[in-house]
Amino acid sequence: MKYYERKWIVNQGYGDCHLNDLSVKQSKTGKLIQNKPEWEVRVTNPCKCKFQYTKLSCVGFQSVTPVATSLLSKSGDLCLLNAGKFIFPHVDFVFKYVWDTSFDLKVIDGVIVCP
Repeated sequence: MKYYERKWIVNQGYGDCHLNDLSVKQSKTGKLIQNKPEWEVRVTNPCKCKFQYTKLSCVGFQSVTPVATSLLSKSGDLCLLNAGKFIFPHVDFVFKYVWDTSFDLKVIDGVIVCP
């Protein structure tokens, strides 16, 4: 059996959890810092599985106020969430940043860990 065939069987066994199940939503908090809006990013995991080493595409990401590296660490155009620790089921992972506009943050990689 080839690797990709084993992976497919494992994913089938876990049921409904896939990387694209994680949703990333952003909204303005209403707060202005240095005349720039504060944005709240909410990553929601609706699955029964945990996600680990979750990476976002974060091209050009920056913030007037620092974002703790334990929440979001940037390397090139990739950002690692929660220092690679778990994004738990049914618990929103939240961080904030300050910039003129929101950035296009998308989940692009991670490990699914099921019970």
